[in-house]
Amino acid sequence: MGRLVARVRDEEPDAVGVFAFGSYAQGTAEPWSDLDLQIVTLAAARVRFRTWFVGDLHVSAGAKSTDELRRLRTVPADWSLGFAVEGPGAWIWSTAAAVAALGDPPGFRHPPGEPELEDFVEWCAKALRASDPLVLRVAAYGMGESAPVLLCGLNVPQTVGSRVEAVRAALGLARAPDGWADDLAVLLALVPADDVRVRTAAERVAGGVLALLRERAPGVDPQPELARYLADGTLERHLGLA
Repeated sequence: MGRLVARVRDEEPDAVGVFAFGSYAQGTAEPWSDLDLQIVTLAAARVRFRTWFVGDLHVSAGAKSTDELRRLRTVPADWSLGFAVEGPGAWIWSTAAAVAALGDPPGFRHPPGEPELEDFVEWCAKALRASDPLVLRVAAYGMGESAPVLLCGLNVPQTVGSRVEAVRAALGLARAPDGWADDLAVLLALVPADDVRVRTAAERVAGGVLALLRERAPGVDPQPELARYLADGTLERHLGLA
């Protein structure tokens, strides 16, 4: 690690700290795992990403300022499917300025995602009306990403640390439509499925999510018109489900 820190400080003179995250910070690294590093600067970094190979070890180093990293902690992660994120980190070199800005231990933290009912309905419409198989599958994937965010508020809050944990948490949501885990796996292309199965999963998730929200979270989206359309069945009629 000393050589990596020396290289970082040589190539990014404004660096005030470096922390590891991902599998190495979590203690789950395998021999083939990448070493993910976050370089911390005070001003904007000179180079935002660097890749090194140290023997067979792939080092992936991003660089962000303390202001950028603090700002990221205020917005949801775009990959977390609506769950809050707590990604642990471990300083491998730090200054007082870095620790004061990011704490000890450092890491990546993000709040839960914001439900977007309109986006979900748009993806549903594209999937349910698709005549092109590629359009169907792209829209189904959009459904799969936006549906869990809508259901997170109906379930026990969970925090995830990786994409894999986010998918597992989404598949395991207890308060969800019938057949949720199987259908979500199809929408996210986690299991083989023909076009008929993808369309069936899209129909079940679209109808099931809207019905559940109407019953248990009619105000899930702050748009007042959407609350009314959800309550009176307009959204199902729009999608051809009623």
